[in-house]
Amino acid sequence: MKTRCKRDYFAATLALSVVLGMFSVLVMGVNAQATPGRQTDSDNLIAIDVLLEPNQAMLDKANAANARLRENYSAGYALDATHAPHVTMLQRYVRVKDLDAVTTALSKLFATERPTELQLKAKGYEYTVWSGVAVTIFVVERTPELMRLQQKVNDTVAPFSVSGGTSAAFIDTPSNSEIVGYVEQFVPKSSGEHYFPHVTLGVAHEDFVKQLKAAPFEAFAFAPKGVAVYQLGNFGTASKKLWEYQPQPLASWNEGAAKQSIVDFVKRVTTEGSPDFVPEPERIATFDNDGTLWCEEPLPVQLFFVLDRVKALAPQHPEWQTTEPFASLLKGDLKGVAAGGERALIDLVMATHAGMTTEEFEQIVNDWIATAKNPKTGRLFTEMTFQPMLELLQYLRANGFRTYIVSGGGVEFMRPWAQRVYGIPPEQVVGSSIKTKFDMRDGKPVLVRLPELDFNDNNGGKAVGINEYIGRRPIAAFGNSTGDKEMLQYTQAGSGARFELLVLHDDAVRDFAYGPARGLPSVPLVHFTPELDEYAKLNGWTVVSTKNDWKHIYAFEQLTREAGQK
Repeated sequence: MKTRCKRDYFAATLALSVVLGMFSVLVMGVNAQATPGRQTDSDNLIAIDVLLEPNQAMLDKANAANARLRENYSAGYALDATHAPHVTMLQRYVRVKDLDAVTTALSKLFATERPTELQLKAKGYEYTVWSGVAVTIFVVERTPELMRLQQKVNDTVAPFSVSGGTSAAFIDTPSNSEIVGYVEQFVPKSSGEHYFPHVTLGVAHEDFVKQLKAAPFEAFAFAPKGVAVYQLGNFGTASKKLWEYQPQPLASWNEGAAKQSIVDFVKRVTTEGSPDFVPEPERIATFDNDGTLWCEEPLPVQLFFVLDRVKALAPQHPEWQTTEPFASLLKGDLKGVAAGGERALIDLVMATHAGMTTEEFEQIVNDWIATAKNPKTGRLFTEMTFQPMLELLQYLRANGFRTYIVSGGGVEFMRPWAQRVYGIPPEQVVGSSIKTKFDMRDGKPVLVRLPELDFNDNNGGKAVGINEYIGRRPIAAFGNSTGDKEMLQYTQAGSGARFELLVLHDDAVRDFAYGPARGLPSVPLVHFTPELDEYAKLNGWTVVSTKNDWKHIYAFEQLTREAGQK
């Protein structure tokens, strides 16, 4: 029964979202190109489609499939500017006068969600018969990231969405009135759990498409090259582009020497013919995590995780009440914990991170990071990522770099959420680790975490970790403390163009200020010393002032002066 319901739902969804949304090309011909946009007053409604524009990988596959369909059915249509392949995310009615506000809100969303970094996959062919021909599509995998973005687009446009749309909201009067109601009911009937992502390819005879679908299909990856808003035409075709999202590189960076040094370096190593040109496989950039990519005050995030784990496990360990560093941590005496140095931190990690399988630990981390908040700001830790650095990651990847995290933090603490937060997959995360062993539990093979340090990825260990786990010397490295010095030194020692950057946290209003370089406060566990500051200056490293070089620090509204003072 479940399979039948699923099949019926698929057929209904495909018939509405594909046929009503795209079959119009058979009826419209060149009409969509010839018909100008309807003249509307500001209070009138417009039917919009927020869509993903796929990259060349999808365009090549879609065009090849379209050519095969047209060979079979000559009356079909070619994919072109009017009928470009795309993945619809949302269709809604909005007021004409609100269109600028809609696109402004979407711009803010896409600046933080990074839609062009989605990793999508076409899984196979599907079709539905309409008027005797088979409308054919590539089915796109419903990844968690795509579903999350689709929901956020829904939420972003929702305040501007209105009901009561008519045929006047379209480029030309729909010859099929069902599309008017379809747009009205896109939310909830075709979004959320009912969202069916796909790319429409064209039409052909059903027998031919059946053979096409039955043949082995090699799934292929593709990505969006952009996001756009179109006005819908007859049958719901995306007929007229109204707006296209164009990300501003490093938009949250103020103009100045720091931003310019990044842009100049990237231009030098990516321009073919330049004496500093670097082939893409060698464009490796490594980033420290704590204090470089996200906030590490009033403590590094993993220590808050450790604190919560110690509290949760304390009833099983009454000896912790009098044993350091556990006793200090349970009393909230962070200075007492810091006095124990690196050994104390290792003891805490061993006691709270071991004795379970890797899968169990991953689930614990995922559950914790989903709700854990910075005690000073009340924001989720995953919201406390530095917007300028997220833009830097995106900027580098857009220019052919592979970006890696190389952190003193636990590798298995970072991997569960790094891709969602930074766009960095787990295999590109290098960090400290504890030993594991293979075991059989309930007849299943597992890896069990042991209370013994395996690798300390801090200070000189970062260079060692890069060599062991990446296998290429970076051409760019980014950090914020003495623990990152050796990584930047190792990077600079390579031949050819190199780039090194340190983040100096000197903004006490929007963020947390600490050093002790340049007279800034000294804090436990993290050190940007005057000696590091001087070394960076002598060796030509870029030092970023969060106060002067960053226009915005976080994606959410800037921290108030009161929160900064706290």
